[in-house]
Amino acid sequence: YEVPEGTAEFHFIDIDQGDAILIMVDGKAILIDTGEGKEKTALIDYLANLGVTEIEYFITTHPDSDHIGSAAYMVENYKINHIILSPKEHPTSQKYENFITAIETKIDNGELEEENVMLADGDLIGSSIYVGELEMRVLGPVDPSEFNKNDNNNPSVVIMARWGNNKVLLTGDAEMEAELQLIGEYGNYLKCDVLKVGHHGSRSSTHKAGANGEATNGFLHYVQPKIGVISCGGGNSYGHPHQETLAELESYDVEILRTDILGSIV
Repeated sequence: YEVPEGTAEFHFIDIDQGDAILIMVDGKAILIDTGEGKEKTALIDYLANLGVTEIEYFITTHPDSDHIGSAAYMVENYKINHIILSPKEHPTSQKYENFITAIETKIDNGELEEENVMLADGDLIGSSIYVGELEMRVLGPVDPSEFNKNDNNNPSVVIMARWGNNKVLLTGDAEMEAELQLIGEYGNYLKCDVLKVGHHGSRSSTHKAGANGEATNGFLHYVQPKIGVISCGGGNSYGHPHQETLAELESYDVEILRTDILGSIV
């Protein structure tokens, strides 16, 4: 690929236990997840410091509160041009319902085009979206019908972002079942420079060779990142990141960057 002029900035924002990723390219902002609602001020301040008032693409990987806690607020208070969300609904979550209501209100008010609100399913899977020279290929979820109906993590939206020859794989909370689908669908295309490590470094993601009793190769055999970014909160109750995941990353000589240690990572 040709190397574009300028830069694409990937900001893995420190919002405690959760995910919030901001991509800045050609003066346009792409926001992927928001973290918990209690971290809203930290997210707002971070965006304000970069002068972000308009979001070209707002992507929510899945409907758990540590990813969409401030999603309704973002829709209500920012100009948003496109929204991509997981096909997995979460009707028992008030935060999810508030998010969907905020989207519907914006559409009804003529502030958001209905066709610009997209589920990550059907023809969108495997297709690419461009913001300037940045390519965002929507890789997953490949086949959410294979997951348990109560599973919110595996139907995560998975994005391969490419700037020139540099690739960043953003996996939400995708776990082993989704990783196996991605391997089956894309194989060595998954190779990237930076991996947003799935599910905050949980042992349920970044599976090892033979972890499912069938696969001979683990996820990192295909992904082979130079850098693995883990977004998690210090002393979180889940014990993220798990030692098994850290050991797996280290076995592939991946440089591990953690928001609970370094703060926001750019």
